[in-house]
Amino acid sequence: MANQLKSGAIASLKTGQTLLTKVSKTSTNKIQVEFVERITNPNAGGSSLGDGFSNALGAMNFGDDRFAQNGGVRYHWASIEPEALEIMLDVEGLDLATGEYTFETDSNGKQREVMYLNIINPTCVVDPSTGDTTAKRFRIRIIETTDGTDYDVENNRYKTRGKGGDPVLHNGNYIYNRNQILFAEDLSDNVKVPHIFLANDAVSVTSKVEEKQQVTMDMM
Repeated sequence: MANQLKSGAIASLKTGQTLLTKVSKTSTNKIQVEFVERITNPNAGGSSLGDGFSNALGAMNFGDDRFAQNGGVRYHWASIEPEALEIMLDVEGLDLATGEYTFETDSNGKQREVMYLNIINPTCVVDPSTGDTTAKRFRIRIIETTDGTDYDVENNRYKTRGKGGDPVLHNGNYIYNRNQILFAEDLSDNVKVPHIFLANDAVSVTSKVEEKQQVTMDMM
């Protein structure tokens, strides 16, 4: 299916669907493109609880993507020359170089010039590097690792339990993301993307209670 502007929204994304939300101007001649995909983490369920039990957290936090049981919304950003993305998407009349952008304030309070596209399941129609016209879908690949970059380590960019929550550990180590954007020749939502999810260390409820009691005792 051809790429269509305003054909999707983050709120309506289903597991396996991708959305090219927007592009943003940068300080260089390139633009930054934002991809969003709803991805299921096989380690996020309650399989270790035993038969007959499941985690109620997702239902209790319905509407909050951080607790989604049917897959969480994941983001990926990449830089590209506007002309190259125009060739890839092949959307008639799309002008990413001189088209109309609007100002938006990001989470850090910085104003950026953005153009919303909201293309559901974006597809590369033409590869600008080779001219190949075999359609390929953009897909986000999650890669979890305990080997963080210097920037990630210095800025505490490790995985947490919800925004600002406790760190999620793997064998006692922080977990970092080195995600990628891939081309998938299979255009369906059901294609198996080769994600790498690390098993999370178990969190003992008893130890959490004991920790809280110890803090209380220290304050007395």
